[in-house]
Amino acid sequence: MKKLFVHHKDPLVLEALLPQLMPANFSYAYGRYLGDYESYHLILIDDECYQELTYEVKRCSKIIAKHGREAFDSEYFDLEDTLIDYSSSGAAMSVLGQGQMKPLRLDFEQFAYRQRLLRGGRQKESVARAVLSGISDGDLIFDATAGLGRESMILAHAGARVISFERQIPIWLILYDALERASSSRFFPFTLPQLCPVGTIANYQQALDNNSPSRAWSYLLGKLQGARPEVIYYDPMFPEREKSAQVKKDMFLFQQVIGADLDTQEFLACACQLALQRVVVKRPSNAEVVSVPGIERSYCVDGGQCRFDCYQCS
Repeated sequence: MKKLFVHHKDPLVLEALLPQLMPANFSYAYGRYLGDYESYHLILIDDECYQELTYEVKRCSKIIAKHGREAFDSEYFDLEDTLIDYSSSGAAMSVLGQGQMKPLRLDFEQFAYRQRLLRGGRQKESVARAVLSGISDGDLIFDATAGLGRESMILAHAGARVISFERQIPIWLILYDALERASSSRFFPFTLPQLCPVGTIANYQQALDNNSPSRAWSYLLGKLQGARPEVIYYDPMFPEREKSAQVKKDMFLFQQVIGADLDTQEFLACACQLALQRVVVKRPSNAEVVSVPGIERSYCVDGGQCRFDCYQCS
């Protein structure tokens, strides 16, 4: 199981946030052990532990650069472990085995992204054309795999009421932080996406079925009054078929944490049962259509290097 180290100047902030989202047993280990979620041990570390950890990461990075990853040896962390560091600029994510790379921090206020929102809209953004066709302003949309949150923001800016789902807790933490900062920004005069508890649309479906939902999912269910979404947008992470030297650094770190989605068919079947109108699946333009028994693609929307496969729901 991978370790997720979380460093915050005010530990009380995280202690108040995290237990609302997952089962947590408080005890002491290296730092403070917060509990397990999916494939992660969550560990809250103080300034002293943070300094020790970052020193060890730098030391091991030099060894790896000189002798290769097979020379790695540390009692503090493994190469796939992750660090979330909170500063005045926001939460930043580092994969400790990639110590030479700049941490990933999400910032929706970046000029290039704000310009994209201003220039975009229902007709100019292919994801908006696919997801929002025939949808009225304020209709409920689920982004089933929020990731870095960019497409959730595009859909919200185009008038949808967006609920975003993310099951990888390192990504969830930096996205939650970015949306919190965006909520107080003057650049976003529209209703921002709401990030639900760590989990998937299957958790929401279980809550709808009254299958012993947690407090957090019960709260979301009540806030949405048990509503089902008109459309579910699904952007699964597929294994790369070809290596590319042009992968952006933020996407590289993102892929290191996310990995490939191995339950795509089950996920699509769940989405088609939950959505009222359709499910939209993003795919590389030359990729095969996702095949699920009894569920067939109705049509697709061209997005250039990608396409959006649309499945009508009965």
